[in-house]
Amino acid sequence: MLTDSGLQIAMSCSGTNAYRYGTMRAWVLSLTVVLADGTVVKTGGRPRKAVAGYDLKSLVIGSEGTLGLVTEAVLKLAKVPENVHVAIAVFENIGDAVKAALGVVHEGIGEAVEFVDANGLKATNRAMPGVVWEEKPTLFLKFAGKGDVPMQEAEIARQYCYQNGCKEFRVSGDVEEVEALWAARKALGRSLLSMKNDPTDLFLSADAAVPVSKFAQFIEETETEMRGAGFFCGQMGHIGDGNVHTAVVCAEKERDEAEILLNKVRRRALRLEGTITGEHGVGLELRDLLVEEVGESGIHVMRTIKKALDPKGLLNVNKVISWDC
Repeated sequence: MLTDSGLQIAMSCSGTNAYRYGTMRAWVLSLTVVLADGTVVKTGGRPRKAVAGYDLKSLVIGSEGTLGLVTEAVLKLAKVPENVHVAIAVFENIGDAVKAALGVVHEGIGEAVEFVDANGLKATNRAMPGVVWEEKPTLFLKFAGKGDVPMQEAEIARQYCYQNGCKEFRVSGDVEEVEALWAARKALGRSLLSMKNDPTDLFLSADAAVPVSKFAQFIEETETEMRGAGFFCGQMGHIGDGNVHTAVVCAEKERDEAEILLNKVRRRALRLEGTITGEHGVGLELRDLLVEEVGESGIHVMRTIKKALDPKGLLNVNKVISWDC
């Protein structure tokens, strides 16, 4: 369990429920961290708020294992919702789907507000025999709470969807059906692999994030760009917090073209005051683009912190930032 939690802390992981509950960062009260030289640092106790000194906990969370190893973590817990409803809304085009979803977001309702484009559902149909989805832009919405609250929120969402051209809206609170409907969204990453026509084909992706107010512009411009690609492309994401996964399946000979497309997506996010990565992290691949996001001065501060805590470069050296200037 600690291995899983440590990984999630190192990456500040999040998923479909982050719209309601936030990322891993929101659930960590304190950490015990071992630095590269063996020094053990405890970042605090269990208060709900504290301003005692620098926020070392937040420095470690999301640092991709470059600053220390987490050996203990005190985490917050939340009660499992009493009732959960899932709604599926089908649209003719991406623009209408996004407008409807943003209406739901602005109401502040729901536990998850997810989007899958036509190609994403094409992959789902190929990967999950027996389940046939209409291959059109679709919203996956989750509502949770006590009593009739989930259904009441679903009805508000229904209104926004039909006001924005929804062709089909269905909602269920049945436990088994909720699991079945949401399974398609949860399995989407694996489903996309089914679009490989050859075992040597590549699966590449970007996970840029933008302000929710810029989401429609971001996703529509990306869709236009993808139409000109000669390989499979799809978009899906967490509209609730502005995070989009742009997926590509291509042959090895098309790798350069695919990487150019994905970097255009990331740079578009920066132009819209977003980030090159909302969930997956920088690692080795995005170091150069990180400079474009935070600037040389930002990189200098990060490198100074890295070398102060890990002067010999023992922990994931050259991840996030390069060791040398």
